Amino acid sequence: MFCFLIFFTLFRNYFVSYFRGCIFRTYFMHLIFRYDIIRFVLRRARDAKEEISFMKRIMIIDDEFIFRQGLKYMMDWEACGYSIVGEACNGAEGLKIFLKLHPDIILCDVVMPGVDGIEFVKMIRKYNGPPVVMLSNFDEFDKVREAFQYGASDYLLKNRVTKEMILECLDRLIPEKKRSICLQSEKTFGILARTILDGYGQDNFDAFQSYVRQSLPKRNYQMILFFSPQPDFQNEEDLQMFLQENRNCPPALSCFTTQNHAIVLFSCSEVVTKRQNDILMEMLVSRTRHTSCVVSIPFSDLVLFKEKAEKLLDLCGYSILYENQLCFYEEELSEKEGELPSFPNEQYVYYAEHGKWKEACDLLLEYMDKLKNSTKMDPFRFKKFVEYTFYSSLKNARQFAKDSIAISRIELKLFKQLDCILTYSQFCEAVTSAYGELSVVCGEKNVADDVSESLQNYLEDHYMEQITLYDVADYLHMNYSYLSAYISNRTGKHFSEHLNDTRIRHSKKLLADTAFSISHISECIGYADQSYFGRVFKKQVGMTPLQYRNKMQRKDL
Repeated sequence: MFCFLIFFTLFRNYFVSYFRGCIFRTYFMHLIFRYDIIRFVLRRARDAKEEISFMKRIMIIDDEFIFRQGLKYMMDWEACGYSIVGEACNGAEGLKIFLKLHPDIILCDVVMPGVDGIEFVKMIRKYNGPPVVMLSNFDEFDKVREAFQYGASDYLLKNRVTKEMILECLDRLIPEKKRSICLQSEKTFGILARTILDGYGQDNFDAFQSYVRQSLPKRNYQMILFFSPQPDFQNEEDLQMFLQENRNCPPALSCFTTQNHAIVLFSCSEVVTKRQNDILMEMLVSRTRHTSCVVSIPFSDLVLFKEKAEKLLDLCGYSILYENQLCFYEEELSEKEGELPSFPNEQYVYYAEHGKWKEACDLLLEYMDKLKNSTKMDPFRFKKFVEYTFYSSLKNARQFAKDSIAISRIELKLFKQLDCILTYSQFCEAVTSAYGELSVVCGEKNVADDVSESLQNYLEDHYMEQITLYDVADYLHMNYSYLSAYISNRTGKHFSEHLNDTRIRHSKKLLADTAFSISHISECIGYADQSYFGRVFKKQVGMTPLQYRNKMQRKDL
């Protein structure tokens, strides 16, 4: 076949002129026309593959949401050969995203709460990370200089950054990227769709409509919305590749939104058959494991693009009402099914007032079973109903339990779980677990106050890391402000003092038993700044770390 194509390419014009007067000219002209189509498709596929392979992936780390949005909308990144694949508000979150997405280059702010830009550069150095461009203000040059010592590649002034400056910087760091891609003037589907969805695209709608009509062969469309595409799809390229490689999928355009959802727009007939829908659903189910998605009914007017996406986003929440089902059709979720059953509230209140938590849980689960696998109640109302019912029981629970902190932990743990749950089965499991914990806490006469013990255990395990009270609150499933006040009232010390106590205790052991340098010990126990370690040590021990080491050595002699 390959040799035939080469031969046909070399002698195509000869065949056209020769068969023009032949009796079989119609047959041969059709053959030549089909050959031209095959060659055009192969060329487009090759060009698309080259374009994707040269697209460089960027991650932005900055604690200012407005600045991150400004960078994202500063230019058409994809037309310039770049793709913004992730963003984070501090170094700790940035490290997690970096390990998951492996971007080609990182734009990182210098000063951020928690783990700052300098600490982030130090952390990714051991992973042989990509180039890091520091984003700084005028008064942060000392910190930028320190970041360069740990491996930062370049820096940009935040209040003077421009499109040209960024591209010039990126091209220096990634010289092998093909600049020919930047010469494209056409906006991509991703940037156009995001501007429409975010409400900034009134002036770009004509460009969006023109792009879609040129890219998709038909004038009827269906949309798929994925609530949270990662980790099922790592990025836009992964999603588009999945669509292209599946032969059952019609021509499609796809992108991630600024709210970390994903949208697929594809051509369809005016009337979609059940067979076509079944094939599409089978394709989605094969890949969708960690999120929910909804397929729209066909529509022809692209003015409805944003409205359709918002509706599908709301419908994605119905997965919490269905047992082990994550993929849906808009049509099956749009109409309400039957009357909403009434909840036996008086009986539930009786169980809660008498501490019968198992019976209260069974009654709630029984009511939830009447709502599952249906659209009798919308998912937002369903979730709020369960949260309110559980919350209304806690006043009674605190009368049975001596430790109200334990009740608060159970409450916060459940509400946090319900925010992340996907299916009805997971929902029931979380509710059952919460009521079971209530039974244990309320059934014990003497409930131990283990917050202080849990705090100390956490500090012992993590004192060498850049931890904050937010990390401890998340670990204990407690409110940050409440935990801060609780620690201060119960112990007379702030969280930072407990952390310093733990670190200094370990540093004294290292100073006495090892020959490590003081700077190395400072890093080992979690202090990035040796001078700050020296000040804290002297305040607690009454002497500098070196003086303490000398004193302990004289004792040994």
